[in-house]
Amino acid sequence: MPYGYYNFLYGWIDTAEDNWPPLLPTNFVPVLFSIIQNIAPETVFTFFSEALNRRLGTEGLDIQGLVEEAYNQDMKLDDVMALVE
Repeated sequence: MPYGYYNFLYGWIDTAEDNWPPLLPTNFVPVLFSIIQNIAPETVFTFFSEALNRRLGTEGLDIQGLVEEAYNQDMKLDDVMALVE
């Protein structure tokens, strides 16, 4: 199980607002990864989408699918990113 990849970017984020670098708004992260997803989809899936899929209880969704699923579960994507496994 590639445990390290699931938590690579999320190990230091335990709240939606408090642990982000000061100049990095939380809403920017999904936007940034959705742009990079067009260039390197496997990398984005490994380091971003796969972890969010695990937190939402889904498999294989890209960022757009994750946003839709978070909405269906009555959550904001920021809330999903802050979930602790």
